[in-house]
Amino acid sequence: LLTCKNCGCSISPDIKIKKSGKIFIYYSCTSSKGICQRIYATEKALLQPIYALLERFEGITEETQSELVDELRKNTEAGVVFHKAQINRIRAEYEQLKQRDDRLLDTYLDQGISKDVYDKKHQEYHDRLQCLNIELEEHTRADYDYQTTVATVLSVARRAKVIFESSEIHEKRAFINFLVQNPVVSGRELTFSLKKPFDSVLILADAQTKTTSISADRSSW
Repeated sequence: LLTCKNCGCSISPDIKIKKSGKIFIYYSCTSSKGICQRIYATEKALLQPIYALLERFEGITEETQSELVDELRKNTEAGVVFHKAQINRIRAEYEQLKQRDDRLLDTYLDQGISKDVYDKKHQEYHDRLQCLNIELEEHTRADYDYQTTVATVLSVARRAKVIFESSEIHEKRAFINFLVQNPVVSGRELTFSLKKPFDSVLILADAQTKTTSISADRSSW
């Protein structure tokens, strides 16, 4: 996961076993480019900012999560109704145009209209049907179950430390990669930025440490 901030080379682990049998893992720049001097940092030291981050997420209470999800559900109910109405409108217009196109073909076959008239009108129907198909696809693909997504993100964030501590090594690696991006080491210090949407969740977590309620700023969330 880690690269050197100074030269961009990988950070690699070295395992040291003391006479007592205790195992220590130290990390340093591989210095493949010959730029850096090897500075060794313990795994514990590098994980300190990760644990500090996970502890900040714990500031979000279950009550806050429920409040936000309930508020979001209220705000999206009208949108869901509109979304369903649009799908019904598109489908009704689509069926109506298909029937008109079928009747147009029958009229042409019965020699009620010329081929030029048929071709022009058929192309008009065809173009409109294509537009309706695109519109229907967009509405069908739209995700209106926002509250479920938000609840999942907040739940993972709130329990992040517990999840991390109870994970195996490969799971911890995957979890760190899930939360952060661009992790780099400078000397013995690990720095990184948070991936979306956890950067926004962290703002909420920090706000929770300063107040017992989010009601004043609930609309923003």
